[in-house]
Amino acid sequence: MRRNFWRGIATTALIFSITIPIHAQSKASPANPDPDHPLWELNLAPAGLAQQSNLYESPLTLGFVDSDTLVAAWFVSHPRTSPSAAESAILNATYIDAKTGKTRSKSEWETSSRPLKVDITPSGNLLVRTGKTLRSFSPELKPIHEKEFSTSTVFGLEVSPNGATVLVCPASQDRSFGQLLNADTFQLLDNVPLIVRCGNYFVGETSLLARSDTNSEVLVRTLDQPWHPLPTTFHLDSAKTARKVGYVFLNENLIAENPLFCAQSLSILTIAGEILSTIKLPPRHCWGNIVTSRSGKYFGVPEERLRGIRNDTLDMYPFPSPDRFVVYRLADLTEVFRVKVEGVSPWFPKRLVQKYAISPNGDKVAIMSNGIIRVYAVH
Repeated sequence: MRRNFWRGIATTALIFSITIPIHAQSKASPANPDPDHPLWELNLAPAGLAQQSNLYESPLTLGFVDSDTLVAAWFVSHPRTSPSAAESAILNATYIDAKTGKTRSKSEWETSSRPLKVDITPSGNLLVRTGKTLRSFSPELKPIHEKEFSTSTVFGLEVSPNGATVLVCPASQDRSFGQLLNADTFQLLDNVPLIVRCGNYFVGETSLLARSDTNSEVLVRTLDQPWHPLPTTFHLDSAKTARKVGYVFLNENLIAENPLFCAQSLSILTIAGEILSTIKLPPRHCWGNIVTSRSGKYFGVPEERLRGIRNDTLDMYPFPSPDRFVVYRLADLTEVFRVKVEGVSPWFPKRLVQKYAISPNGDKVAIMSNGIIRVYAVH
């Protein structure tokens, strides 16, 4: 019996010595690489990206200038040092080599005005709103242009998806005219007659949509032309339904009807109101917020999955959690990219801040989750 015992130990040791090296080798060089594996990742959380709880107080943006340059810009707010002191915020701008993930430049700029907003213009500059002032900065955060608006209250601001155009909308009782500006030069493109409250406008490079405050009507306007109803082939059955729908200019000819909260369908239509396609998801899945490529040739949208259970007694309800990010080519409305993204578990809830970006030619996708940026190749 003792002989058999030691024979068993020797056999086990032999198998272990053979198995371990083989296992280590297969893990280091898998036969089938993971298609979800990013080209690179960069952790900017230690610098404060997406680490503050109030994104209205500390907004951020992520976008490609071109296929070679990715930009992350964000505000980090600091508490008052005394009751009489102003609450300051630091704008951080990091320009990154999109191919390698190497940081090209990092800059900071401080302000004490609120509210805050930051966007990326087509030239790669930053469009920064602080209080009643609009500024543009170079990648090194050197001032280029500055324009102050003498509105009675803080103005509304809407920027086109490609960052080229900005609508300044007075947030006051005097609904007269808004200003449509070139985001890089601040050149006045148009004085826009305001017909609905600020926040109900959707901006393209040369066109605007307005969602009615009182009914389900949607109006459209191009530069120097009057407002007219969008002759849609779909119908929103009530003003309450209409207020839950947003619109995104995919390019100057196409728009997307993007429901504001967890809808199963997403429609692509022309600026003339003709529906080209409606993409539907299965039950317990819904669409998130649309992002576009700066070229207007691609768009992406998160697929979200309803997590958790419904129990009215315990006040428990399912909530949408990110599941996949999907990219479509607009030329033929074909899916060209899909990747698994970080979500939130109903059993282990956590704060999750995500941003998505698509390069102009559609060859790269950037995803930021809680300060970690990952860039993927689109084949």
